Amino acid sequence: MIATQGLTGLLRDPAYLRVWLVGVFSGIARWLEMLVVGVYAFDTTGSPFLVALLVILRLAPLAVLGSIVGTFADRIAPRRFLLVTMGAAMMVSMAVFLIFFVGLDQYWVVAASSLVSGVVWTTDMPLRRRLLGDIAGLERVAPAMSLDSATNNATRMLGPMLGGILFQWLGAGGAFALSAIMYALCVILLLGLPVIVAGDAVKREATRAFRDFKEVFALIARDRDIQRILLVTIVFNVWGFPFISMIPVVGRDVLDVPAGWIGVLAGLEGAGAFVGASLIAMGLRSGNFRRLYYFGMLGYLIFAFIAGWMTSTAPLAVVLFCVGLMAAGFSTMQSTLIYSVAPPEMRGRLFGVLVICIGAGLIGFANIGLMGELFGGSVAIRIVAAEGIIPLILIGIGWRQLWRSGSG
Repeated sequence: MIATQGLTGLLRDPAYLRVWLVGVFSGIARWLEMLVVGVYAFDTTGSPFLVALLVILRLAPLAVLGSIVGTFADRIAPRRFLLVTMGAAMMVSMAVFLIFFVGLDQYWVVAASSLVSGVVWTTDMPLRRRLLGDIAGLERVAPAMSLDSATNNATRMLGPMLGGILFQWLGAGGAFALSAIMYALCVILLLGLPVIVAGDAVKREATRAFRDFKEVFALIARDRDIQRILLVTIVFNVWGFPFISMIPVVGRDVLDVPAGWIGVLAGLEGAGAFVGASLIAMGLRSGNFRRLYYFGMLGYLIFAFIAGWMTSTAPLAVVLFCVGLMAAGFSTMQSTLIYSVAPPEMRGRLFGVLVICIGAGLIGFANIGLMGELFGGSVAIRIVAAEGIIPLILIGIGWRQLWRSGSG
């Protein structure tokens, strides 16, 4: 009951509600596009690697720009930064829709849009989620981040489902039209965000970027707990998350189902994550947050491995839901742990480093794309999931805070 009341109080805060809804609408657009471009690429090229390449392009900005965006997040107004990126995403999605509408679509068009979407994604952790934490305050950061994670997982369900249905009915162009509308709603919400809450009126001391980088990496170098938190994120993005790029490949090549059903299958992973994250958000009191984070990741890899053996639609659907359910512990605690362990003046920068760790996924998508090209989508999923379990076990050995009783 206490946790539920806390969530209600957060949603009654107009500033939190606006920033949270930006995450909802941008998340729907992100996951919708990821499914649609994957199906389009496989239908156009027949290459699993070129499908994975689109996700690599989406992740490349995270690896390259993560620290830069994180540094700016500690020094400039978050609302203005977010307005620029959401406005740019809206215009790009509208441009892609028009290109498809006039029949000039090609693989390079969706590749370019994926790259721009990756640039927008870099702002989510250091700007939008950091802003959520600032609005909620440290005492409410766990339920605030858990609620945001739960709704982000809901967008991982809704986005692919909407994308698959729109692709089947209207083609990829119709899906990009909806994406443009989602980003337009984000712009409207940010325009109405109170200036003081958004940080536009705060004067920050100008500092050199190199010194900012040095400070945050020095913090990471001396704190083994932060190192392990970041390493688990790397494992997820190199060996866990890439399996979603093979869902369109398995759907077309193994199951031979239409785009609408591929969207449903991809959405079930998000549905499981939404259910799990919602239960955590409503029931979160205390406990070892790192255990949810770590063992959720371990369960994710185990069920992803099992998913690689499924050759029928119904069993795969059940396993994909379980994959998402396991992802809930990881996804809800990722932002919570980073926000709580970072000194206030370094939160933006540490979120920026987290974005770099997410960007490490381009190695994983290249790996699974190559495996898919050589052995097929299902075998590629099994290989990559098995690879990830080994480093994850090594990270857990000696992680004192993981095995310690108590909260935090």
